[in-house]
Amino acid sequence: MLILSDFDGTITSDDLTNRIWDAHLGYDWRKVLLSPAGGGQLPAIELLQRGYADVDRSAVELLDELRPHAALRPGFEELLALCARRGWVFHVISHGLPFYIREFLPPGTAFSCFDAVFDGRWRVSVPEAVPLGPGDDFKIRVLDQLKAATGEAATVYIGDGRLDYPAARRCDRVFAVRGSALDALCARDGVPRTPFDSFTEICAALDDGGMVDGARAPSCRGDDMRT
Repeated sequence: MLILSDFDGTITSDDLTNRIWDAHLGYDWRKVLLSPAGGGQLPAIELLQRGYADVDRSAVELLDELRPHAALRPGFEELLALCARRGWVFHVISHGLPFYIREFLPPGTAFSCFDAVFDGRWRVSVPEAVPLGPGDDFKIRVLDQLKAATGEAATVYIGDGRLDYPAARRCDRVFAVRGSALDALCARDGVPRTPFDSFTEICAALDDGGMVDGARAPSCRGDDMRT
């Protein structure tokens, strides 16, 4: 089984890119950037490029600001341990930046995200390992690559945002942060999803024998914007 998770607002309770932009962009970025993104006019890579282009703080400075707000959602390490024991493939897919994802994820957790360099301003780019054609969605592309690389057929997506929706609806099972944009979009379109507040609930749901791609998930019983 291949389990994919968003980072900001999903693994972390707080959206760290939102926090950076709230602190350092001198305009209403939600109005300027999210309205066109929500209408399909601004791809995720352009959204991140435009937002971070106006952030003039280095990674060191930003990490100092983020640390008090970067707590992981309860139960996340429990899910990692469960995946390791069961042989499930776990991978984080994010539109965030590697300097903070790498800092706050437990060591060794696999992730894919946009690249970025800082030279007085942040310059965000698509990683060479995930080539995108016109109109391609980054998270869908990573999903397809991981399915091909691992041979896993059953897929689970965990997320919270509008930008999670295209990849989530291609997976066999969706867990959406309760009350989030992803939760609302799934409800609107009749996409089956399981709302959650903690990763412990996800373990319990898998333990309950949920069907994934026609096969019963292995039991966990007894086991210890968003971008």
